[in-house]
Amino acid sequence: MNLRDQILIDNQRTFLNIKEFADIYIIDGEKVKAVLNSATDNKHPLAYAEGVSLVTDTLHVDVLELGFTPEQGSWMKIDGKDFKVIRVGSDKGMLALYLEANVG
Repeated sequence: MNLRDQILIDNQRTFLNIKEFADIYIIDGEKVKAVLNSATDNKHPLAYAEGVSLVTDTLHVDVLELGFTPEQGSWMKIDGKDFKVIRVGSDKGMLALYLEANVG
């Protein structure tokens, strides 16, 4: 076994383990194990919408479990909330999806 194979195993056994880091999310109607990191910038509300803040999230998910690679600029529904895909990164089978959502 080489390092790349071990990384793939570690992604599943540890990072995407729901007893460790991951949670189950409903993504576009499907149950998917993923890690979602959220950050709300309440200090800088959107200038064009009073009382609305920008939420930026990063979703880490196995491309095989998600079943597709979203395109930059596309929209995803995660647990009933709409997110715009700002950037897509991929490394050794894992996707890092940088997302934005407006919340009021």
